[in-house]
Amino acid sequence: MRLLHTSDWHVGKMIRGHSRAGEHRAVLSEIASIAGSSNVDLIVVAGDLFETAAPTPEAESIVYESFLELAEIAPLVTIAGNHDNPRRLAAIAPLLKLGRVTMLAEARGPQDGGVVSLTTEGGTPVDIAMLPFVSQRSIVRADQLMNDAGYEHAQHYAERMARVLDALMAGFGPDAVNLVVGHAFVQGGAAGGGERGAHLVEEYAVPAQAFGASASYVALGHLHRAQVVRGATAIHYCGSPLQLDFGEEAQIKQVNLVDLEPGVPAKVNAAELSSGRGLRTVAGTMDQLRALVDEVGDDWLRVRVNESARAGLADEVRALLGDGVVDVMVESPDADRQRPAPRRRDGRSPHELFADYLSESEINDPRVTAGFADLYESVSVGADTGAATGADTAANGAKA
Repeated sequence: MRLLHTSDWHVGKMIRGHSRAGEHRAVLSEIASIAGSSNVDLIVVAGDLFETAAPTPEAESIVYESFLELAEIAPLVTIAGNHDNPRRLAAIAPLLKLGRVTMLAEARGPQDGGVVSLTTEGGTPVDIAMLPFVSQRSIVRADQLMNDAGYEHAQHYAERMARVLDALMAGFGPDAVNLVVGHAFVQGGAAGGGERGAHLVEEYAVPAQAFGASASYVALGHLHRAQVVRGATAIHYCGSPLQLDFGEEAQIKQVNLVDLEPGVPAKVNAAELSSGRGLRTVAGTMDQLRALVDEVGDDWLRVRVNESARAGLADEVRALLGDGVVDVMVESPDADRQRPAPRRRDGRSPHELFADYLSESEINDPRVTAGFADLYESVSVGADTGAATGADTAANGAKA
C-alpha cells in the first residue's frame, strides 16, 4: 500500500496581517494532485489543521473542502494538533466520517476510537494508532503540577505518554501494516522555526523509544521542518506545506509518500511542493536594495535597511520592493557606536531635548524637526487658549 503523509497546514495563518488563504488553497490542491497521480491508498493529516482554536469561516471552508477532495482519492485519517480546538473538531467528526474522513480530536483508548482498522482496496489490512496532541494538564495530575519540580513534570509527561503509546500499539500484529499518527514533540526532533515555543520544551517531550519496532511507520506532526527521528522504526515529520514564518525561510516543503507492506521496512520518498510564496530576508542600503528588485519575485520580504532612520523610509522600501514587504527594520550603520550619556534636562527647551533625541537616535531629517515644531506649537496654543478661557470663566463667576 502507499500512504501520503502531510501535517501542520495552519490554515488561517497570516503574515504580518496579510492573508495567505490563496496560498493554502493552492498548496492543498497540489497535495490532492500528488495523491491522485501517486495512486495512494491512504492519506494522513497529522494535526494543526488550523492556525487558531477559533478559525474563521474561510479557514474552515478551505480545510473541509480539501478533506473532501482528498477523500475522493483515498480514505483520510486526521487528528487534532495543539493549535486546533478539539471540541470543535469532535463536533464535526460524525459528518466528516460520511465523506471517508476519520477524525480523532482527543486521545482515546484502543477500543474507544484510538485505533482504527481498515483494509485498502488492494486488500492490505491496516491498523492505525491515533494520538492527537495531549496537553500536560491533561496527562499530569493537578497535585503533581502544583507540588513537583519542573523536571519531574517532564518526567511524568514522558512516562505517561509512553504508556499511552504502549496501550495504543498493544494490538499491532505481524500480518498488518501498523501505523502511528501523532502530534507531539519527539526527542531528537529539530524545530522548523514557526512553531509555538511553549510546546517544544522538555515538559512536552516524548521519547523516541516510545515508538516500538512493531510500528511500520510513525507519521508525526508538530515540527515544521521535514526530518527523520532516530528510533526503532521509521519515525518521520513531514513538515508544514508552506513556509509559515521567517524561521522557515529557504526550507524545502514536502509531503511524504510511503510504501508499506506487513513485516517490511517502510520506503519513504519526499514529494516536493512548489505552491505558495517563499519567505526571504534581504538587507542593504537603499541603493543595494534597488539591485535586488528583479530577484525577489513574489516572495514575502523582511527587509533590514542599513541607513540612518528618517521619516517615510519604510514607505520608500515598500514602494521599491512591492506589496510583498511585510516587515521593515532600520539598522543604522552607527548602531553599534557607543551613545553619549543622557544630557541634563533642567532649563532646556522641548525643542532642544527633541533635537538631542534625534541625534542620539541617528535620525537626520529636517521634516521630523519641523513636524515636531508644528505639533508643539499647536499644542501650546491650545493649552494657552484653554487656560485663558478657564481664567475668563473664573473671573465671570467671581463677578456673579
